[in-house]
Amino acid sequence: MPASAFVLARGGVLLDQVHPLRTTRWADDAEGAADLAMLWGILITTAERRLSRGART
Repeated sequence: MPASAFVLARGGVLLDQVHPLRTTRWADDAEGAADLAMLWGILITTAERRLSRGART
């Protein structure tokens, strides 16, 4: 399990599809951190939509 999926799962956020995230950023790259947070938001929202559609069928 990728580290990000583990951290999200510990916070009660489950992703239905988990794949490695390959990106290279420096630790002090604030723009890169913001991009990663935005990506997580997109992944979480998309997973919630897929899971809610699956629950209705």
